[in-house]
Amino acid sequence: MTRDLQPPPPPFAALARDALFVALAAVATVQALRLRVGDRYLVPTGSMEPVLHGDPAHGDVVYVDKLADGAARRRHDLVVVAHPAEPGQLMVKRIAARGDDPEACWLDVRQGDLWLGPDAQRLQREQKDPLAARGMRATWAQAPGSPAAQQRLDLRACAPGTFALAGGAAVEVARTALRPAARQARRLRDGSPLPDFAIGAARPVDASCVDATGAALRVGADVAVQDVGMALAFARLRGDLLLSVETRGETLTWHVQPAAAAVTLWRDGVDVQRWPLSAPRGLVEFGLLDDRAFLVCDGRRDALVVHARDPAWNPPPGALPNGPRALVWAAVAGDDAALDLAYVEVFRDAFAWRDPILGMPGQAGGWPRHVPAGQWFLLGDSAFDSHDSRHFGPVPAASFVGVPRGVLGPWSRARWVGP
Repeated sequence: MTRDLQPPPPPFAALARDALFVALAAVATVQALRLRVGDRYLVPTGSMEPVLHGDPAHGDVVYVDKLADGAARRRHDLVVVAHPAEPGQLMVKRIAARGDDPEACWLDVRQGDLWLGPDAQRLQREQKDPLAARGMRATWAQAPGSPAAQQRLDLRACAPGTFALAGGAAVEVARTALRPAARQARRLRDGSPLPDFAIGAARPVDASCVDATGAALRVGADVAVQDVGMALAFARLRGDLLLSVETRGETLTWHVQPAAAAVTLWRDGVDVQRWPLSAPRGLVEFGLLDDRAFLVCDGRRDALVVHARDPAWNPPPGALPNGPRALVWAAVAGDDAALDLAYVEVFRDAFAWRDPILGMPGQAGGWPRHVPAGQWFLLGDSAFDSHDSRHFGPVPAASFVGVPRGVLGPWSRARWVGP
């Protein structure tokens, strides 16, 4: 009688050896993936607020895609690069200018905007696309939102206990409230400078922001901005919309007429131009961006209207010694007009600031700056809290590590990160 022969069980040492081999292979695989494919990093500083929240212990944990092609990066893209002055350290910034772009390899910073050109004598203000530039918006106030974010809004025109705005003025009455004399009187009175029938920013918008935790940051709070806007999500609209950006020099108002499928731009209550526009279904966004007024309905490119400000509108030098102080507000007008709101946001464009460092044009510290071929000029979105190419000059494109794709944690702040 025969029996099947069974090999003896492996000794403990062999099992331990095999387990160690598997563990080492797993570690090597993970490290290779982290090195070549992607990895996660903590954002320790506030240089990219509010796109990325920075804190040494509780900042955003960002997934960085290392398979991204550095040669495909363009202006405005977020990139992670090796820090040029701190070996072994990484930093995340936004590309402001590329040396390989011969038409925009020189740059300057004026009035919060970038000016780009092929040489120091032919610089022009960068004019971003309002839809493509959404990722560069900084939230200044919002509702619903944190107490700090909502306190920056004046919602007194909404019905008590609701988030609904009722018509408080006929269209022609609203035009009168937009005249320069009425605007100046409102800015001098106690309380909110908004028209009594409007909702919007409770005070002029500045270069601060609301971060991802809902806190209102103080960085930039003493700097006025002009590139501001507002987003309104709503469930019901009845009547006309009046959407205004107001500075000390003028008020630009979009008069949206859903019944007529049209929109008219006013300046100080006077018609400038009229366009056909289908009625918004649930979202309107408007504002000033790079010296142009824009309006977009429902995020649709075919419902985008942009109008460049006429240079003749600019006040004479010295007429506004303290610079523009922008308000943004919205109202409904007409018989039985109403707007049931779901969300309100006041935002500003990314604000560029020139450090007061002296130097020769084209050299580190001097303005305008030249970006050599194969290099990038990088800026942080939080201009007053960022150490970037303004301080250490352009960086080689070869120092590219990857692209931040999303925030992995904390879980409450998990989100995708746009360009």
